[in-house]
Amino acid sequence: MSKVKRLKRKRALQKKFGATLRPRKSMKRMARDHLDVLQNIEFVFVSGYRSERSIDDRIVADVLIAAILDAEPEDSRAQSLNESLENIRMLRSDIPDDIWRDGLRTVLESVHRHSILKPGARGYLDFVSDYVP
Repeated sequence: MSKVKRLKRKRALQKKFGATLRPRKSMKRMARDHLDVLQNIEFVFVSGYRSERSIDDRIVADVLIAAILDAEPEDSRAQSLNESLENIRMLRSDIPDDIWRDGLRTVLESVHRHSILKPGARGYLDFVSDYVP
């Protein structure tokens, strides 16, 4: 995907969801200071993908957007992932809400960076699967 297309998609998402996407500095800070939070979030998606191969990057993005906006996703697979994400959130009650949301935004940005987000696309899931045991 060209850089122009990525910028247009990013601007469209920012317009649609407000300040959902953060600059790269925030991503680096999250990876440096809160890697465990990112791993917890990514674990949910990789585990779901490994058990249900019909999950794709669009479903992951839908779940992340729903979690950021405190909404409920429509797809049943997305709802299942959302429940797993909520369970992890309850287990990680030691993490402040703003850090958790920054983690969700960081993972969403990673999905957009590694995927074309077309039906069946699994670029992000294949990428992150290499890092999650």
